[in-house]
Order: sequence, then structure tokens, then C-alpha cells
Amino acid sequence: MINALAVAFNRLEAQLDSLLHKVEPLSHAQQNLKPDASSWSILQIFRHMMQSEGQILKYLRKKIQGSAVASKANLWSSIRSLILNTAMRLPLKYKVPDAIRVDFEENYDFEKLSSEWKTLRAEMREFLETIDEETAQKEIFRHPVVGRMSLLQGLSFMQVHLERHTGQVERIIQHPAFPK
Repeated sequence: MINALAVAFNRLEAQLDSLLHKVEPLSHAQQNLKPDASSWSILQIFRHMMQSEGQILKYLRKKIQGSAVASKANLWSSIRSLILNTAMRLPLKYKVPDAIRVDFEENYDFEKLSSEWKTLRAEMREFLETIDEETAQKEIFRHPVVGRMSLLQGLSFMQVHLERHTGQVERIIQHPAFPK
């Protein structure tokens, strides 16, 4: 894997490991608590993240087949990436794009979800190992709202997205209704 992608992906993996380490000791009831009717539980957040990352990998596998004709990332790609990452850091709620909307179950099993997430990440690593320097600079990542950007900019979004939802997990743990 080229160095820039390896650094970004390893950072993403460290974020996931930290999150799993934080949630693993919680009870099943704590992991599945919805603070209110309009909020997600911790494991529903996990499911959302897995759905998002799975859709990203599916799209990348498709897009890589036409990478020879894909445009090189440019200033506009950088601006889109900056806008997206800035928006993700704001304390606003966003509607989940239709492409990754999922009907949640009420209860999930931590071991099953974390194992599936790690498998998905292994598939992502395997995919990234096939990417050369030239392809990494092309607009092969697409966000459903802001559009195309480079793979490295896409990994940056994934980091900010996970950071955002890690904060959401931490707020659930601090919520007054959270079982002690």
C-alpha cells in the first residue's frame, strides 16, 4: 500500500480499535440503549458506520474499473473535501443520505457487529493495497452529497465521520438515562 494511504488507513484503524475498546466492557443493555425515541443506540451507530463504509468499498470497487478515465483530483476536490469535513465537525444533525439509510434492529450483538466491522476493514485494507500512486490521486471516491474527491480525501472523510460518531457514543455514555 502506498505510504499516504497506509498512514490514513492506519489512523482509521486506530480510531476503530479505540472505539471498540471503549464499548466492549459495556453491558448489552448499555450498548443498545437509545437515549430517546429519535436517537440511535451505540450499536445502531456501529451499524450505520458499517453500512457507510460498506457502501464506500462497494462504490470504490466499481469505480476502480474505470480509473483510467477518471479525472485527477483538483482544487475543487479539495474544496469539496474541506466543506464536507468542516460540516461533519459542526454540532448539527444531518439526514442520512438515502444511499446508506438502513432500518435498524432494536438490539444488536457487540461481538457479531465488531467482528463484521473488522472483516469489512480487512477487505478495505486488501482493496487499498491494490492502489498505485496515480490512481490514489484520481477522483474515485464519491460522497452522496458533495460529490467526487480523491481516495485520500475520502479516507479523511471516513476519519472525520468516525470521529463524529465516536463523540455521539461518548454523549450516550454520559447521558442521565444511561444505565450504571
